[in-house]
Amino acid sequence: MRKKVLWACVTLGLSAFAICALFYNGGFSFAEFLQDIKSASPLWLCAALLCAFAFIFFEGRALALILRALGYSVKKRRGFLYAAADIYFSSITPSATGGQPASAWFMSKDGFKGAQVAAALLLNLTMYTLALVGIGFFSIIFFPHVFIEFNTASKLMILFGILMMTALAVFFILLLKRQSLVRKIGNAIVFVLKRIRLESFAEKFRLKLDSAIEKYNECVAILAGRKRFLARIYLLNLLQRSSQILVTVFCFFAMRGDFENGLKIFAIQTYVALGSNFLPVPGAAGVSEFIMYFGYMTMMGEEEACALAILSRGISFYACSAISLFAVILGYFTIGRDKKNKEEKQ
Repeated sequence: MRKKVLWACVTLGLSAFAICALFYNGGFSFAEFLQDIKSASPLWLCAALLCAFAFIFFEGRALALILRALGYSVKKRRGFLYAAADIYFSSITPSATGGQPASAWFMSKDGFKGAQVAAALLLNLTMYTLALVGIGFFSIIFFPHVFIEFNTASKLMILFGILMMTALAVFFILLLKRQSLVRKIGNAIVFVLKRIRLESFAEKFRLKLDSAIEKYNECVAILAGRKRFLARIYLLNLLQRSSQILVTVFCFFAMRGDFENGLKIFAIQTYVALGSNFLPVPGAAGVSEFIMYFGYMTMMGEEEACALAILSRGISFYACSAISLFAVILGYFTIGRDKKNKEEKQ
């Protein structure tokens, strides 16, 4: 818990530094920024907030469908909780997958077994990664000039992100299609445990591993043979990724009313997502803001670019994290009650 609090403080510190730096570099005050917000279209700002909510909803829907495919009855609100836990804890940890243990914890409290949880989270993470790769290739094919207009530092981060996302997607697919790879990874962990003279713990781990892998293989076999189901999960993840990117597009519409350049803003924000996704910074705080700023500078002045970066980041990341945190707190206090009611019905 202390570690999570520490990372949350680090994220807030980095965020505050990034926002102050953007205000300083953009050459305008907080009062001017508030005036920009007041003059923005309320309709498009509401659409942006709805997209932030949809970012959580679509992941929750995907997780619920995967667990149902494995034979469990899962309500939509529980799927939303699992997604909220994933998104919130990912936002305060350096790893892009830092929220998955929290999501797994809530699933285990609802009675799901470790193998089912692992298979569900891995499949969803694979589709999540493939969705961003797919949107990224769309931007590269149709908007290569947008990438060229970024500064050198942003280009390097974007290229690194594309490389890492593609490699990670391949690795996740191999984990799903070649279950022997899971066993090799497990055996490597056992070998390390024995090397550091934890033979007893290593043997217990190996026995649990054999049982878990057998159940994991059964789960993967159930999921892998359903092409229409997999296409549906991919579509939900595509909608989730698109929802997050559309926050910026709708903020752009709200502030400028420029509907002709909506696709270009979408492409810029896609490159931002690619460039910031794999850097070891909690929630990519600071990194996203600056790539956004330099990307928007190719279309507008410093003041407008700074305002759009802060507003869109404020909704897509901070508002989304706040919604997720509220759902996690509510879920934490109600999960015991729900479990008790379920036991009484049985």
